[in-house]
Amino acid sequence: MIRSLTSSGYLFDQHASIWFRADYSGLNYSDGDEVESRLAALIESATDVSVLSPELRACCTDWPSLYHLSPLRANLLRPFHARLATADVLEIGAGCGAITRFLGECGSNVLALEGSSRRAGIVRSRTRDLLNVKVLAERFDDFQCDYRFDVVTLIGVLEYACVFSSAKNATRAMLDRAREFLKPGGMLLVAIENQLGLKYFAGAAEDHVGISMYGIEGLYSKDQPQTFGRAVLESLLKDAVFAAVEFLVPLPDYKLPVSVITEAGAALHGFNAATLASQSARRDPQLPALTHFSLELAWPQIFENGLGIDIANSFLVAASPDPIAMVDQAALAYHYSVDRQSRFCKEAFFFSDGATGEIVVKRRRLTLIDQERVVGDIVEFDPQEHEVYISGSILSCDFYKIVAVNGWTLRQVVSFFDRFLDILESLVSQRGLGKLQRSLRATLPGDFFDVVPQNLVTDVDGIDWVIDKEWILFEPIELGYLIFRSILMLLNSVARFGCPASGEVYTRREFVNVIMQALGLESQDADYERYVRLE
Repeated sequence: MIRSLTSSGYLFDQHASIWFRADYSGLNYSDGDEVESRLAALIESATDVSVLSPELRACCTDWPSLYHLSPLRANLLRPFHARLATADVLEIGAGCGAITRFLGECGSNVLALEGSSRRAGIVRSRTRDLLNVKVLAERFDDFQCDYRFDVVTLIGVLEYACVFSSAKNATRAMLDRAREFLKPGGMLLVAIENQLGLKYFAGAAEDHVGISMYGIEGLYSKDQPQTFGRAVLESLLKDAVFAAVEFLVPLPDYKLPVSVITEAGAALHGFNAATLASQSARRDPQLPALTHFSLELAWPQIFENGLGIDIANSFLVAASPDPIAMVDQAALAYHYSVDRQSRFCKEAFFFSDGATGEIVVKRRRLTLIDQERVVGDIVEFDPQEHEVYISGSILSCDFYKIVAVNGWTLRQVVSFFDRFLDILESLVSQRGLGKLQRSLRATLPGDFFDVVPQNLVTDVDGIDWVIDKEWILFEPIELGYLIFRSILMLLNSVARFGCPASGEVYTRREFVNVIMQALGLESQDADYERYVRLE
C-alpha cells in the first residue's frame, strides 16, 4: 500500500504521520472550530484511545462528542468482524476516526481517507498506536491509487456525494469510483439514513437540514446532502453494477447502533425482530422530545407487515460486483452491550441452526478475559454462552402498551407490576425456595438481579421464561430493590409517554414512589438512597 501511495505522488509527513498531496488545500467540512479543537485535545490527552475507552466515553457530553467518541459507533461493523480481521480496507470519509479505530483493532490493513486536514490529524491521533492504519488527507474525487481493497466503506458519506462532487450524477459517480477500488470478490459497505425512516414520520428532524418531514417530502436541492429509500438505494447500487446487494437494519440507526438485524432476521417467522427495534427506540438521542406516535408500539406492526427494512431509520448495505453472499446466511441479528465497563461488554448473536432448525443465541465477550467468570465489586458477570431462543412476548412490551397511549391509569401500571410479582413468586416456588413475601426487605437469591421485565418472555403456551441472565449479585437481593430497578429500567426505555387519565404529571421519583406504595412496598428516602448507590 505504501508503494502505491508513493507512486501516486503522495508524500508522508513525518511529524504528523499523515500522507498528503503537496498541493492539497483541504476540504471545507467541519463540526465547527470549537468542537473539533476540543475533540482533538480530548483524544490527544487520553491515555486509552481504544474503542471501549472509559476515558473517551466519559467525555461524551454533547452530540458531537457522543457521535465521535461513543463505543456504540463501532457496533455498526461488528457483524463483519471476522471478514474485516484480515482485510485491506479503504475507509472513505474517516471523520474523527471512530470507525477507523475499530477497523484497526480488528486487524484490518486500513487506508483512512479524510478530506479535512484537521480531521485527518484527529484520525491519526485516535489510531496513533496502530501500525496497520494509514491516514491520507485527500478528496475521494481526486484520490489516485493503483492498490485494490477487499472492503471499501461509505459510512455517512454517500449522502454528501452531490455536495462535494462536480459530477452530473454525483451519487452514481461515487458508487462507480468505490467499485473500481475493490478487488474481485470485494465488498462495499454503505451506511446511510433512510429517507423514509419510521422516526422521521414520527417527527424527528431530517439529519442534515434539521427540518421535520424534509426528506419524506423530497425537498432536497441539488447542493444538499440527500438520503434515499430502500428501493431507490438498491436501484442506485444495481445501476452501478453491484450484482449482490444485502440490506441490514442498524437500530435505532447507524450512528449509535445497539442492534443489527439481517434480511433473514427481519423475515423469519418466530424471530421477534420487532422487539429489538422497540427496545432500541429510546436509545436514539436525536429523537424529538415528543413524537407523533409511539415507536415502541409501531415497530411490531411494521415488522408484522413485512416493512421492517423498508421503514428502518437507517440502512447498512453490503454490496459486491460479484454474485456472492456477504452476510452469514444463518445470521438473524446481533445485539451489543458496550455502554458499561469494558470487561463486561458483550455481543449476542442470534442465528438459525441448520441442523436442528432452532433459533439459537450465542454470546461472547468483546474483550479478552482469562477466567470464565468476571468478578466486579458487588456482582459476578457470567453470561450464558449458548441459549435456545424463546419466541414469545417480552413482559416489558406490555408496559409500553399501557403508558404509550393517552388515558393510561396507575391502576393499569400497578396491575402490570402485580403480574411481574406473580412471575417472581412462581420462579421462587419452582426453585423450591418457599413462598415469596411481598415486603420491602424480602430477599431473593443474587441471580434474581437480572430477573427484570426486559428479560422475561411468555411463550405461546403461556409459560414464563427468564432470558439473558448475565449478572449475579454476591448478596441476596431485596425485593424492594429489584422492583425499584425494574421501574427505572422501564422508564428509561420508553420514548413516548401518553397523557394519564388523571392529567397528573409525575417526576420519575414520584412515579416510583406511587407504584411502590400501591404494591405495599412503602419506601423511605434512606431506602431509595441505598438502592441508587447499589444501582
